[in-house]
Amino acid sequence: MKKNYYLFFVGLLFICGLFFYRQTASHSTETTAAQLEVTGAVTDSTAAEDCLALLQQNLQAANQKDVEGYTATLVSSAGESTAKEMRAFFAEYDLSHMLLSFEVVKQDTDSMLVAAQQKTVNHGKNDYRDHITQAHHTFVRENGQWKIKETVMTNTEFID
Repeated sequence: MKKNYYLFFVGLLFICGLFFYRQTASHSTETTAAQLEVTGAVTDSTAAEDCLALLQQNLQAANQKDVEGYTATLVSSAGESTAKEMRAFFAEYDLSHMLLSFEVVKQDTDSMLVAAQQKTVNHGKNDYRDHITQAHHTFVRENGQWKIKETVMTNTEFID
């Protein structure tokens, strides 16, 4: 009888430990994203922080397959064509995106070039390789708000 009680207690401790480990792991991922620092040639820290928040909003919309939210982060001239492409892309793939770094390369009053490291992980059944890539984002002010004008992906490192 004592042996069964002991095994039950050890099993319960294991399950509790696993639960707390998963909670801590997911919390540390959230903390990492929240604590991401702007680095590089920053001349206006408020504008750089605004662009960082916009890029995080863009990636979050992509994670949620939110076409309207995604296109809201882009310049208006890209909205319609991008929405059509993203609907097809979101229907085919189940990916998550995480911003790893955000470095200002060049900053002017109404434009900013940023080099960001981004991680993409495939959670779906369709072939799409997990990777870390360097993304060069060009941000511009449009009607007083920062928007993403262009993104060029380079230096892709596959991690699967």
